[in-house]
Amino acid sequence: MARKPAGGPKRVTMTDVARRAGVSQPTVSFVLNDRRDVAVAEETRRRVLQAAAELDFVPNRAAQLLRSNRSFTIGVVTSGIVSQPYAGLIVLGLQQIVQPAGYVCMVVDTTGDPGQGDDAVASLVAQGVAAIVYASLSPKPLHRSPRLDGIRTIFVNCWPEEGHSDTVLLADEYAGGRAAAASVFERGHRDVAFLGGMRNDYACKERRRGFDDAARAAGLRPADLVHRYGNYQIGNGYDLATEVIHEHRSTALVCGNDRMAIGALLALHALGLTCPDDVSIVGFDDQPDVADQVRPGLTTAALPHLMLGRRAGELVLAAPEDAPAREIVPCNLIERDSVGAPPTPRRPTPPTPPAPGDGHRRRNSK
Repeated sequence: MARKPAGGPKRVTMTDVARRAGVSQPTVSFVLNDRRDVAVAEETRRRVLQAAAELDFVPNRAAQLLRSNRSFTIGVVTSGIVSQPYAGLIVLGLQQIVQPAGYVCMVVDTTGDPGQGDDAVASLVAQGVAAIVYASLSPKPLHRSPRLDGIRTIFVNCWPEEGHSDTVLLADEYAGGRAAAASVFERGHRDVAFLGGMRNDYACKERRRGFDDAARAAGLRPADLVHRYGNYQIGNGYDLATEVIHEHRSTALVCGNDRMAIGALLALHALGLTCPDDVSIVGFDDQPDVADQVRPGLTTAALPHLMLGRRAGELVLAAPEDAPAREIVPCNLIERDSVGAPPTPRRPTPPTPPAPGDGHRRRNSK
């Protein structure tokens, strides 16, 4: 009885692919490594690719790296993303683009510790990386390691605190804020309150700027409208919404994010009001499993985290000279059920007039 070879199934090699395609092994290498500087007939190229697919050929990346001195690793240095499912879409989008091209991502979360980031970057550089992608939970400046000279760097939802990068990718917070506000102004609301996050936060300032421009477009003076600032949390949204509804009779609330909008919804319920019949509410983020799950569904401007990550992947694979210095990705408005027309003012019920003859009968009864 023939003995089965030990060690599991035999790895498919380029020689196996060459035998199946009826070509030489160097020809297979030229095709699978996309060597366009070597003339290979299109019919031959097609046969090689078909043979590789039929045999489930997996390239030996380690051997390719040694031959080409090329890295297939991308370092991803994040700030606060790994613990946030919706911001994690940045990393997911990046992987969706680069993995089919044979790259892998190594993710390190610094959580605001520049020293830790520098050590991580030094380790990545020592192992050889094709690029470093910095990504942040919220738009802000991030520390850029000084050990990156000569290595391609892309900043996603952030920008370098010092030094430079090949590209900075940001969401269009201003246009998103303007679209969110316009969704209530265009319905006829005039008593509108802006409930933002931290006053000096980049995203808050851009969304406030969009809110004010939407007010001007509706023929209103921004100074006449209510502006309040908080911390992007549900409880803070509850408190601010309670305050402005009590003090200013606001009929629409444009909130700093979806969490504050949920707090505002809870405040309405506590006050015995409904959304959108009494007060319309708009959020920002389109946070997955949140904005579309509350009732009513939340109208909100979507942060394009997935698209930011995918765009970063496209730039990693593109030629460096084709990369823009700065690119803004749109925040699209997602319309659901939390915005309606302003409530109709309630008029006092007029007294019921006396029936004909009632007055005459009362006078005669005296």
